Amino acid sequence: MRKIVLISTILVAGAMALYFSFYTEALSEKQTRERLKEFQPGQLVDYYWDNYMDELIGQAICLDEFLPVLLDNPEDAAAKFGRVLGIGSNTFFIVKLQARIVSLDDQRMYLLLSDQLKATLPLTHIYSNLARDASGWFSVDDFTNTLDFNALSAYMNKKIQEEVLAAQASQLKIGSEVCLIAAVEVDLDELALTELELIPYKLVVLE
Repeated sequence: MRKIVLISTILVAGAMALYFSFYTEALSEKQTRERLKEFQPGQLVDYYWDNYMDELIGQAICLDEFLPVLLDNPEDAAAKFGRVLGIGSNTFFIVKLQARIVSLDDQRMYLLLSDQLKATLPLTHIYSNLARDASGWFSVDDFTNTLDFNALSAYMNKKIQEEVLAAQASQLKIGSEVCLIAAVEVDLDELALTELELIPYKLVVLE
């Protein structure tokens, strides 16, 4: 009898511990979400960049693996690796790659991905929402003021310009190999790809 009571006590204690661990985690997540509502767009970008960038990098798919899947079965590629902002939106992906710089000018860097495919990266000004939308960190439904949602792009683009691109600018030269974790936008109805526009979250110049 004592053995049964002891086992029952252990099981109840274990169940309670498991319950409270989930409850505490859920409460913590809820509190975090509530706290983030008080953040300004720039603070939100910094928070997600500092706390979720490693997770985002971990989701990146190697470009050499991604392109064959995309060209063979775009719907499958989108379902496995992509994000869609809304109905009618293009699909956003996070890719990792290594490529050689074939050209540079004041505004852009040009990479050779293969004999048939090139890529461009802006060096000074980023105007698109690509980095924001591909990250999956933010939803327009979370903002009562669409100006704040749009401001996220401006802050994230500025962060990329200053902390990713400008930080490596002095090392960029024609012929250098670079490693990238980058956002790319793809129209699944237009897959005759000859050039990709990339926005980097991480950029490393190889010696």
